[in-house]
Amino acid sequence: GGFGWRSGRERCTTGIWLWSEYFVRELPHSGGEKVAVLIMDTQGMFDSTLGQHLTASIFGLSTLISSYSVYNLDKRVQEDNLQHLALFSEYGRVALVEERKRAPTEDEWTSAIDDPAVEATGDGPRPFQRLELLVRDWQDFADVDGDLQDTHEDMRVYLDEILAERNQKDLREVREQIKLCYETVSCWLLPHPGFEVIKKNFDGDLNKVDPSFRRLVADYIRRVFSKRMTIKKVSGRPVNAMELFNFIKIYCALFKEAKIFPEAKTLLAATAQANNMNALQSAITLYKREMDRIAGTGKAYVTEKKLKKHNKVCRDGAIAKFEEIATMGPVASIRTYRQKLEAQMDERFRDYLEANRLRDPFSFVAPYVVPIVIALVAYVIRYVLDTVCPRRSERCMDVSDFFGSLFFTIVSFLFFHFLAQGYGIHQRVKVLFGRASLEDDDDDDDEDETGHLKSE
Repeated sequence: GGFGWRSGRERCTTGIWLWSEYFVRELPHSGGEKVAVLIMDTQGMFDSTLGQHLTASIFGLSTLISSYSVYNLDKRVQEDNLQHLALFSEYGRVALVEERKRAPTEDEWTSAIDDPAVEATGDGPRPFQRLELLVRDWQDFADVDGDLQDTHEDMRVYLDEILAERNQKDLREVREQIKLCYETVSCWLLPHPGFEVIKKNFDGDLNKVDPSFRRLVADYIRRVFSKRMTIKKVSGRPVNAMELFNFIKIYCALFKEAKIFPEAKTLLAATAQANNMNALQSAITLYKREMDRIAGTGKAYVTEKKLKKHNKVCRDGAIAKFEEIATMGPVASIRTYRQKLEAQMDERFRDYLEANRLRDPFSFVAPYVVPIVIALVAYVIRYVLDTVCPRRSERCMDVSDFFGSLFFTIVSFLFFHFLAQGYGIHQRVKVLFGRASLEDDDDDDDEDETGHLKSE
């Protein structure tokens, strides 16, 4: 039974391991109450085989099912260690909140943590119990072989230094997040175990371990399994073995769904995403500004040929702007954002085309072409009939009168329609007569606009 281990660079623990046997211990200050203790080991964070989300899931799940979490660090507590701790603890907190939402009866699982006032002030029970920052290979002991009380005081002072309030907003928020997630945060420092231990042929012989290391490890184990031992609680309520098993199944299902958690990103990935979004926004802004110069609100009609030519210039300029800014992150991610840029420009160009068509001064003529042609044909036929038909032919007179009435009806309809739409038609006629001068200047304008865009 127990955990496997080995020396060297190759990892041994994968995922989450539980000791194959439980240990029965007596709770301190409980009047003899006994509990079963399960010992858990997890895969190291940020190795070369774990992604951000899986790392967060392992840390969050192990924190949820533990009453005593040990965060194993090398040499000292770095700021990035605290930032990752705050982030991954948030994963566990989100899972805990989601589990309470799905609980069959609200009354059974409601706790002070659910109160918005408690969340805002930081009062009330925390979602997790104890966090231990275990720093190995610590090199700054005043006297590692001296009095244990002095060593404990060094540990307390170091913890106070780590969690002391900071003036910078981001550093302050990280520490507040940790304090809001854990009921107790403590620290333990261990010296280097000795150079015999780090050799590949180390066989686990405790006599080869540095005496100072063995002394502090023994003291640490006594504290963890005697003085600091506490029963596992969920929402402030102690749970038994079967209840803990049910909680583990629920938590595992939540992490497997992964829908309730934000995407865990590396700093590089988050920075690259922000940079690509800024590049996309800058390129779209440039494209819209340049297109608005000839096709924006209040602009006159231009030919479709000129508009397409101007769109190509603006499109090339926007893509060049995007490529100038989007220089971080994977090529596939940059390509995805460029495709988004091209899709947005295509959509906006369709809007520009439609708006420009509505400004076309000839567009108002199209509905009247057919009735005008019919009226002209009717007039010509009547004129021909009146000229060639004998005066006494009733059939010719009837046909001539029909085409005359048709001509009069169409002309009357167009007259009254023009009268009703007089102002709009007047404006379009003004644009129509001014169109020739606009077309004459098209080629000159193209050169000026192209040069202006490239100078941006």
